[in-house]
Amino acid sequence: MCSVPNIDYTLQAILRVLKPGGRFLFIEHVASPQESLLQQLKNTISPMWKAIDNGCHPDKETWIALGKAGFSSIHYERFDAQLPIVSLHIIGVATK
Repeated sequence: MCSVPNIDYTLQAILRVLKPGGRFLFIEHVASPQESLLQQLKNTISPMWKAIDNGCHPDKETWIALGKAGFSSIHYERFDAQLPIVSLHIIGVATK
């Protein structure tokens, strides 16, 4: 989801094609806490990062978009993938 130009539109398209009770499984790198130095770095490099990495946004708050999309339930966990810049990830399932 980091590379889609409009995450809200994309999540609505996913909801549209899922059957009732269908599940959307995801793993995604996400924004770091807003006050962190890592997030400040992500905010600074985001324009360049998008240009060199196929539109990837290292600073997206994907969990917020998932919460607003209209799924009947969303369960996810955060984890540190131990990667430079994009270490914080979420993994989970959203049900229609």
